[in-house]
Amino acid sequence: MKMIDTPVREMRFGFSGPDDRVVSLNIPAINENDRRHPVCSFDLEYDPEQPDMLTICLLEEDQDNFIQTVRRSISFPAGQLAELLSRREATAEEVSAWRSHAEDDEQI
Repeated sequence: MKMIDTPVREMRFGFSGPDDRVVSLNIPAINENDRRHPVCSFDLEYDPEQPDMLTICLLEEDQDNFIQTVRRSISFPAGQLAELLSRREATAEEVSAWRSHAEDDEQI
């Protein structure tokens, strides 16, 4: 059986238009083992024609990193996402994980 080592991407920006402006933020999905999913990610898209609206997309890539599937949410006000994020507090487990990752980065 041949093993394929697929590189897992970090968060990244998407650029578009004649001015090469940022129009999306791509965030890798997390699998059931709390690891980055090798082919699924989320795109948070910004439309310059509707600057106060955002759309979330679920992307699935094939082995050649081409987008195979897209599921798209309806557009919603950016302020609504900001309000939801401001209400959420990190759990003790999340804080512990962030601290351990920060300590690991300092040792490198």
